[in-house]
Amino acid sequence: MKRWLFRGSLLVVVGFVAVVGVFWADSAHWFLRYTGADAESGTWYGFWSGFGGAIPDFLILGSLITIYRHHNCHVKGCLRLGKPVDGTPYLACPAHHPAHEGSKRSVSAEVIRLAHKAHLEHEA
Repeated sequence: MKRWLFRGSLLVVVGFVAVVGVFWADSAHWFLRYTGADAESGTWYGFWSGFGGAIPDFLILGSLITIYRHHNCHVKGCLRLGKPVDGTPYLACPAHHPAHEGSKRSVSAEVIRLAHKAHLEHEA
């Protein structure tokens, strides 16, 4: 199976290189125009007006995904945002609050309840 996959991907790459080689003038012109490297209006104006102008959009999207992943519930499969649980390093949403010990992303609601109960008994 791996050999078949390797040969298939190699065939696709060779085909792509052959098509680019045959149509080199058109391919190069398209690439230079798309990235803004043909410098018609200035050295960097074309780049930031075209290809480079999309870079901040991907950075914003990546930062939003990172912030969500940092603040969501640690119960495996739960997509809600969570709050810190006293006495633990974990976050839990209102449906799964309190916390647990162990792997951050593979916990059940029962383990969280037991950990929170142990924390409350320890404080009392």
